[in-house]
Amino acid sequence: MAQKYIYISDGDKGGVGKSFCSAAVAEALLERGKIALVEGDDSQPDLALRYQGDPDVLLGVLPLNESGAANRAVSKFAGWLETHQPDRVVINLPAGAAKTLAPHADLIRMSADEFGYKLVGLYALGKGDTPTAGLVKSLESGLLAQVDEPRRVVVYPAFQGDPHDFVWFDHPARKTFSGREIIMPFLDNRDVVRKMLTTPGRLTHLAKTPAEGWMVVDKFNLARWLKAAIAAVEPILNIED
Repeated sequence: MAQKYIYISDGDKGGVGKSFCSAAVAEALLERGKIALVEGDDSQPDLALRYQGDPDVLLGVLPLNESGAANRAVSKFAGWLETHQPDRVVINLPAGAAKTLAPHADLIRMSADEFGYKLVGLYALGKGDTPTAGLVKSLESGLLAQVDEPRRVVVYPAFQGDPHDFVWFDHPARKTFSGREIIMPFLDNRDVVRKMLTTPGRLTHLAKTPAEGWMVVDKFNLARWLKAAIAAVEPILNIED
């Protein structure tokens, strides 16, 4: 039987590209078959709206950032996982969820183990001291601490600079980090980003047959970014110990 995976897209506070990372993983996996997508913010279900109605995407919109009720939130996810048990799950966490979920991250790991999943944890990083401190804490006692080391993935958002511009790059914890690092490419055309964010549907489809209001060059810009983004995440899709 094929190995089952859960890909958790986590990171610093808003603005580090967690949703872009989740979308890149989802699009890469959809090239291989059906997936499940869990949108962790029911107030802003961006990815859920994108893939709504797609027959190859099982959607779950589960609030995973319930302040004061994190155990309930994790338990709801575990119940959803037990009910559906899809082969490949992408979880798009909302901003700040890591801190809320950290005390109950072991429940996610235990549920994954029980149902035969391997966890892959992606952490989209900000440049400064505070984001690096958040990453280190996650590695030590948070969500990433529940992910086996080879499947811990640090994501450098290229729009914030080159990897050496990040505090993490020279941090002592990086010297003992045995996970993976990837660079999420930058879609440097704001108009295309706006159109992409407001137009539902698979990105691979939009890159071939864009919706009304798109210019041909918009399609080319999206296709170029998407190709680079999928190439960035491909090496982490089936990480083995």
